[in-house]
Amino acid sequence: MFILGNFFYAVGVVLRAAINFEVTVIIIAAILSWIPGVYQFRIYHALRAIADLVERQIRKFIPPIGYVDITPLIAILLLIFLDRFLAQSLIDLGWRLR
Repeated sequence: MFILGNFFYAVGVVLRAAINFEVTVIIIAAILSWIPGVYQFRIYHALRAIADLVERQIRKFIPPIGYVDITPLIAILLLIFLDRFLAQSLIDLGWRLR
């Protein structure tokens, strides 16, 4: 059973790392969007593309409110929920099966 436990533990840790990476990219892209002239840099477009993996799905349901886009906030809250619920559940399951 320890092999299955190690598998669940590893999946949980990798999922947590991916979620943390996505949250970091969303925060950086949101902060960079406030800087004038940042649109000409390729790194901003790369960060925006990664952040849009999650945000695009949320924008289908929640449009911007005037000039304010709350999509990054909602995306971060959903990713934190996934981290605390799904990733932590996999990690705990992996520990129990060891």
